[in-house]
Amino acid sequence: MTVKGKKLSMVRGDSESITVQCSELFGEGDIVTFTVRQSPEDPIALQKTAREFPGGEAVIGIDPADTAGLDFGDYVYDIQWTRSDGTVTTIIEPERFTLREEVTY
Repeated sequence: MTVKGKKLSMVRGDSESITVQCSELFGEGDIVTFTVRQSPEDPIALQKTAREFPGGEAVIGIDPADTAGLDFGDYVYDIQWTRSDGTVTTIIEPERFTLREEVTY
C-alpha cells in the first residue's frame, strides 16, 4: 500500500491543502498525518492531521500561520495512516517538501 510520494512545494505563509487518496477508503476513527521536518532526524517543523474523510479522501489543510515561522528551503515530509484498529502504515514515503519565498507579507 505504500506509494512513492511526489515532491510538494508551496509559498511560505499561503493557504494550501493536500488531498490524499488511497486504494482503500479512509473511514471513521482513522487518522491521516502529514509530517514535515528539515531532515528525518530533526524536530517536527509542521504536522497536520485529517480525521474526517468526505468521499473517503483525506484533505489536509495548511493555514498561513503553520508556515509563517519556518525558514525557506527544502524539508522532507511523509504521510501516515493510522486505522481505527491501530494499524499504522506510511502511505507516502519520505519525499521533498520545498517552502518557497514570499514577497507579500
